[in-house]
Amino acid sequence: MKHFLRSTFLAPAIAAAMIGTAIPALAETVVRYTPSAEPKTLDPLVNWLLITHQHGYMVYDTLFSLDEEMKPQPQMVGDYSVSADGKTYTMSLRPGLKFHDGSPVTSNDVIASVNRWASRDTIGKRLDDMGMTLAAVDDTTFTVSTDIPTELLLQGFAKPTAAALFIMREKEAMNDATTPVTEIIGSGPFKFVKDEYKPGAKMVYVKNEDYVPRAEAPSFLSGGKVVKIDKVEWLIMPDATTAVSALQLGETDIYEAPPMDLLPVLEAQGNIVARPLGTLGQMAFVRFNFTQPPFDKVEARKAAALLVDQKAIMSVVAGTDGTYWKECFSFFACGGGNETEAGMDWARERNVAEAKRLLAESGYDGTPIALIAPSDNEVLKGVTTVLEAELKEGGFNVDVQWSDFASMMARRQNRGTPAEGGWNMFPMWSFTFELDNPIGNFYMNAACEEGYVGWFCNPDIVNARNGWAKAATPEQAKALVEEMQELSAASLPIIPLGKFSSPIAFSNEISGFLDTPMPVFWNLEK
Repeated sequence: MKHFLRSTFLAPAIAAAMIGTAIPALAETVVRYTPSAEPKTLDPLVNWLLITHQHGYMVYDTLFSLDEEMKPQPQMVGDYSVSADGKTYTMSLRPGLKFHDGSPVTSNDVIASVNRWASRDTIGKRLDDMGMTLAAVDDTTFTVSTDIPTELLLQGFAKPTAAALFIMREKEAMNDATTPVTEIIGSGPFKFVKDEYKPGAKMVYVKNEDYVPRAEAPSFLSGGKVVKIDKVEWLIMPDATTAVSALQLGETDIYEAPPMDLLPVLEAQGNIVARPLGTLGQMAFVRFNFTQPPFDKVEARKAAALLVDQKAIMSVVAGTDGTYWKECFSFFACGGGNETEAGMDWARERNVAEAKRLLAESGYDGTPIALIAPSDNEVLKGVTTVLEAELKEGGFNVDVQWSDFASMMARRQNRGTPAEGGWNMFPMWSFTFELDNPIGNFYMNAACEEGYVGWFCNPDIVNARNGWAKAATPEQAKALVEEMQELSAASLPIIPLGKFSSPIAFSNEISGFLDTPMPVFWNLEK
């Protein structure tokens, strides 16, 4: 019996050698992905767009990540402790962390990355205001101290997007935070293949064989990042019809943002699945340029809000049956712990007559409104189409100026008038979890143009926001949230457009999608 087992269950390579035949190499597992846009900058701190963060999660790793309960969990950090006064964290990196060039991840890399992040991110800046300092204890242990105990520290370190704290090599992290790094080398689960990068066409990532996943099961963006595929190809297809056709023909495996009107076509094929990732959803909104007329006047902003019909916009963005959307008038996360619609009763019903009265009161003279919008993003293209018609009905002279997504985002930095290449308004969306924390919520960044061209000024919101960060009790914090909501309802930093979920479409050969805010490629199988 022993002889039978040994001869029957020989390893395939040994068996092949004994019988003189070759065993073919295992085929490479390649997943082909069509993203909603192309990242024009590969540094997720310089460019906060979601697509750039998707790239960031391929290449880089984070110190902490949020789990499915939105609680920070260690990621690159192994052990950590907090001092008795709550002001100092001592953190140690997990053993075996290496960058893609083979160099070890050290405390100096972490410190440089955190300092660069804090110079740009809203929570990072607030932590700096609280006296955040970092110091290396040894190569893999470091301390982080603040003047007062604060939960913002771990929340900021675990922030998933806009802007996530990705750890870079010290040499890249020492660069100015507004200048993109040129070497895309992280310690994350995939390596960026620079030699195969074709801007406008293809981006390629391969499995990082040296990556050591955490032992825990994956939960949201935390836990073990186990890579089960060899390569991911991002195939850039700005035209939605082309992208849908490629998925139908099996030329691609995943399409991030298929148009809602084509979902039935894809689902009817039988081998394609369409569903949202996770349950948190996104919130759509319109941002104003407060430095240019007419939206330097609150009357004009309120007139625009009274012309908006959330139901009409959401029906175009996420389907007519309401499965994937709901109305929402909160300036915080709809469905989050700070959700409140206080002060927004006046905006619930469309009122064209009142909008026209307010617009006249604002002194609007009919000058064209530069509504800048991306033609290569299906969600925002749909928002813009409906918004244009609604604003025109109320008397706005709307000039929609289309461009690709990256160009629109770059134009936001133009401080000139619309005639000089500036702008008046644009549509955008954010994940709900980005808006529940008042410090991370950019609607609440009312400190004039600090960090944002054309943003609004409201010292009362700034004071309430800073008070929230130091609130001694949950009751005090909640009262300040209500105050910020009502102040925002009166001054309108944005027009809320509703909450929605965007289905992703993929071949039924793909499995293992995690309920994350954007597609991630660990845990996927093909």
